[in-house]
Amino acid sequence: MAKKNHLYQDILQRLFRCEYRFGDRIPVKEIGEEMGVSRHPIMTALYKLQERGFVQITAQVGCEVVTPGAESIQDFYRMFALTEGLIAELAASRATAAEIAQLRLINAQIEALDAGDASHAGAYRQLNVAFHTALHAMAHSPVVCDRQSANFELSDFYIVQTCGFRAHLDRVAGEHQAVIEAIAARQPDAARAAAQAHIDSVSQTVSAALGQNGA
Repeated sequence: MAKKNHLYQDILQRLFRCEYRFGDRIPVKEIGEEMGVSRHPIMTALYKLQERGFVQITAQVGCEVVTPGAESIQDFYRMFALTEGLIAELAASRATAAEIAQLRLINAQIEALDAGDASHAGAYRQLNVAFHTALHAMAHSPVVCDRQSANFELSDFYIVQTCGFRAHLDRVAGEHQAVIEAIAARQPDAARAAAQAHIDSVSQTVSAALGQNGA
């Protein structure tokens, strides 16, 4: 099980690094030779990636990275935004003062990043994962948040494959701050609206880049 999870994470990180782009074939044989494993555990990892929307496996043909259309991505982000809004709404009622303080600290680190510095894109992604992981924990609803974590990975995948993380860096801290303030004020409706607006903003950036790339 540990080996299968390691393979899943390895291929996922390759997708995040854009080693494989939309529509590219996944070289199963080469990965097996590189990792020193047989085809079976690699295919198990790829089937899991297929279930989560990253790749498409065709019998007797092979596996390739998905090529989502604009409507498909927009539908995904609508679902993603609604769930993130629910999480923020729950956090406004359930978060502790210490959890809110931790969220402020992470967002301050994001705000300190320079959007014009390409080297900060990786740091932003890590801090953004930390921010949303902390936000999800504040909802104190494992069932909802476990499912949203898979959506979060797919969103990151769409971002790296289209616009990159720098494209949203100049706006993200302010959007996050709106979510934080609504949670701190114990305003569930405002927290939900702010979280949905943040994800909608990301969706617009991704969709614009997708259109420019002609996908």
